[in-house]
Amino acid sequence: MADRIVVLGVGNELRSDDAVGVIVARRIADLSPMENVTVVEGHTGGLNLLFDLEEADWAIIVDALDLGTQPGTVAVFEADEADVRVVERAASLHHVSLADVLELARLSGLTTRVTIVGVQPDSTLPGDRLSDAVANRVDELVDIVWRLITQTAAQAGQSPAPGPEEGYSDGAEHSGKGRHNDG
Repeated sequence: MADRIVVLGVGNELRSDDAVGVIVARRIADLSPMENVTVVEGHTGGLNLLFDLEEADWAIIVDALDLGTQPGTVAVFEADEADVRVVERAASLHHVSLADVLELARLSGLTTRVTIVGVQPDSTLPGDRLSDAVANRVDELVDIVWRLITQTAAQAGQSPAPGPEEGYSDGAEHSGKGRHNDG
């Protein structure tokens, strides 16, 4: 049986670049992932994100992270391999940090593999648009997440659905497939 994968887009759509995780999650949901992939719009779910992690063998978390780098910088890392100081510094912009959620998952004995796909925001002030630095990275973030999913599918002998480079267009409305977790 293929691993159960949860793509978890985290963010606040009312705070500019902080919405990027939710936007990427919607784009992944529109790609019609395989049966073993669940896409969750985690919004600012805080501790509720633990429930989404429990349901997965592998969680791919997409979020705006303060990496201490230039706006638009993309980082991909495994939560369990990251230097603790890096995870603590890469604090999410929500009331419970991503580092807090990952630490609680570890303390509770959760064995879910967690890959973090993050981007350095330019602004998290109130607003309904991404900055240019982050908006210019959305396609790259979608491609990264899609490649992670399809590599796993190929290893499990599954045929993945067509991806972004195979006919997906962002010019249409998004179907919003997937789950919402507003906390």
